[in-house]
Amino acid sequence: MKHKYIFISILCGILLTGLVYMLVSFFLEEKKETEVTKFFSSVDLSHASSITCTYPQTLYAKYYEEKISHMVPKPETNPLIFTFSNLTDFQTGKLSYIDSTQTITNVDLIKIIDNEEKIMYVEGNAANYLTVHTLYKKLGVSAYMKSVSLLGIPVTSSAIGTCAGY
Repeated sequence: MKHKYIFISILCGILLTGLVYMLVSFFLEEKKETEVTKFFSSVDLSHASSITCTYPQTLYAKYYEEKISHMVPKPETNPLIFTFSNLTDFQTGKLSYIDSTQTITNVDLIKIIDNEEKIMYVEGNAANYLTVHTLYKKLGVSAYMKSVSLLGIPVTSSAIGTCAGY
C-alpha cells in the first residue's frame, strides 16, 4: 500500500512539473507577430490647403541572400513627418518631410487620383525608387509605400500615419 502512495506522489510530481513547464513555455514563447496599436479619431481633411501626417511606426521588408525578411522595428523616437501642399493643383503636389535623421527634404509629386475619398501621389522616377502616398480625406490618415533597390537588394517600407489639415 505504501508503494502505491509513493507511485501516485511521483506521478503527480511529474505531471505538475510538466504542467508548470508548459505554462512557462507558453508565456515565454517568442511571438510570431508583433502588433503596435494607436487610437486615433477621424479628422476630415477635405477642405485643407495643406496636410501634415506623422508616421511613428514603419514596417520593412527585403530580399537578400535568397531570403525574404519582414521587420517590425520599435516605434520611431523621431517619427517621420510629411507635409503635403499644393493640394488643389490637378497634376502635381509638393512634399516636405523630416525623416528620422531630422533632415528636411522637399520633393515634387505627381497626382494620380483626387476624389472625395482620397488623394494619391507618386514620388520618384522608378529607376531608383518609387513611393506612393495615399491621403484618406474623410478619415484623416495616410499611407505610404516605398520600393527601392539598394545595391541590387530589393527593399520596401510602408506605414500608416495620422494627419491634420491646415
